[in-house]
This record gives sequence, structure tokens and C-alpha cells, in this order.
Amino acid sequence: MKKTLLQRGFTLIELLVVIAIIALLTAIVTSNFAASKAKSRDAKRVSDIAQLQLTLALYFDRCNDYPPLRSMLDLNSKSTNCNGDAGELNIPLSNYISVIPKDPINTGNYIYRYYANFSPGVATDYVLRAKLETLSSALSDDVDTTTFTLPCEDNSSNYYYCVKPN
Repeated sequence: MKKTLLQRGFTLIELLVVIAIIALLTAIVTSNFAASKAKSRDAKRVSDIAQLQLTLALYFDRCNDYPPLRSMLDLNSKSTNCNGDAGELNIPLSNYISVIPKDPINTGNYIYRYYANFSPGVATDYVLRAKLETLSSALSDDVDTTTFTLPCEDNSSNYYYCVKPN
């Protein structure tokens, strides 16, 4: 029996089923991709904090104190007084790191925080903080108490990764 022109091709139901399957697969792939991007940004944050920690250790080795600044913006833009053995002044942090890293999102709560315990004349302690997007194994090794009024506690809505000097 010969098929007529109207009997060839796919039915509307078959086309809708194929479109629904494609939409479902796209949704699954997209959600997995978004989660992977968040984990990637978190890994960068932990790496950046480690770089900043090393930079501050090098600065401390030369100056015998930490920069007495209150934010990463200050670290980015200003020289800091140095009380080193050679009496140096105004040593920029750029002597130890070429570019101060910024959070991958860099808006709202997703900015790096630096607070130093600046007692008269010398900053002897600090805390660096980054807000992570996902629950990470790195959070098991960080500081989990409020330090210098900077909250570092982890809860269901905030994953703060905080470090102090080694």
C-alpha cells in the first residue's frame, strides 16, 4: 500500500516528546554546570587567600608587623608604614605580590576582607576572610570564631573561609 503525502513524517505527539526530552537533558546539564562553576570560584578564593597569607608573611618578615589597614581595597591602593630593621617607610605590598587578587564575583558579600589587630604602633595579628558559595572541605581547617569583629562562623546561609597567620 502506498503512503499518501499526509501520512509521512512525525506526529505532533512525537515531536512534543522529543522536545520535552531535550529540555529535560538541557536542564540537568545546566544545573550541573552552575554547581561546577561555583566550586571553581570557591577553589580560586581559597587559593587567593593562601597567596595573600604568604604575601603578608613576607611583609611581616621584613617589617616586623602587618599592614594596619582594614580592607583589601586599602591593600590594593596604598603604601604602608614599615617598622623594619632598616627603618624603611612606605613599603607597598606590591613588593611582595604583583596584583592583589580579587574575589571572582567581587560584589556584595563576595569580596575579600582583611582586618589587622593594630595596637599602638604595631599590627601583630590579622584575619583574612572570603565568603564561599558552597560547603567546602576547606572550611574544616579555617577559623570559625568572630575575630576582630569579623564574623567567621559557618552556617546554612554563610560559608566564611577565614585564616590567621601561620
